[in-house]
Amino acid sequence: MYKHILVAYDGSDGAKIALNNAAHLAKCLKARLVALWVGGFRPYYHETVAEIDEETKSIEKFSAKLKKELGLMSKELGVDIEYAHLQGNPAKLIVEFAEKKGVDLIVMGCKGHSGLWGNDLGHVTDKVSENAKCNVLIARK
Repeated sequence: MYKHILVAYDGSDGAKIALNNAAHLAKCLKARLVALWVGGFRPYYHETVAEIDEETKSIEKFSAKLKKELGLMSKELGVDIEYAHLQGNPAKLIVEFAEKKGVDLIVMGCKGHSGLWGNDLGHVTDKVSENAKCNVLIARK
């Protein structure tokens, strides 16, 4: 059924629920599992080079934290989890990554770090579910 599963992962509670669901599916189906964090989008202009360097270091530090967290969860859940990080518009890049890599299922939490939009779906989850060409599983508590 599903051979390649993508889980959108930002370390939030919703993403952890999604990862748990995706890992169990991947294990049962013997599917490949990749966790993708799309972060570090800089939609503004920096004042100095030092600000760019500081933000770059912050992004790299958070990415390393997620990668380490996923490594521990991989062992705990008993499934290999690949990790990828992209910078830009999260919904757009999740959909593009899934298409480019031949993903046949995207798993996402219903809310990520931002609680700014709606009570049911997060903005990114909503956009991905509308635009993905593969199935999207929205994991809830």
